[in-house]
Amino acid sequence: MKIVWEPSIYVGNAPVFCTICGCRSYPVRSRQQNQLLLAIIYNDRGVALGEACRDCVAGGTEGIRSRLQERIQSLEAKISELKTFAEADIQTPSLEQEFQVYRSDAS
Repeated sequence: MKIVWEPSIYVGNAPVFCTICGCRSYPVRSRQQNQLLLAIIYNDRGVALGEACRDCVAGGTEGIRSRLQERIQSLEAKISELKTFAEADIQTPSLEQEFQVYRSDAS
């Protein structure tokens, strides 16, 4: 993985989500050229994988590895929770019950 600061391709100060930690991040304004920059993550073949936030970039190699492990653990916990939901019996309201809700809202 390689991270490079590049001019933002988005209009204005549009937020992006950090591929590493998942947090919302905003472009950084360069002082020299007065343009908005984003930290772009590339794989070993030069394919862009997403953006990195300032905090992740500032954390260096070890900080990035640590944040990736934290995010992996968080996502694995979420996957486990979703699997539990998928295995449970799912009961949805009948069409009649749904219509009753709309009727009571209208009156």
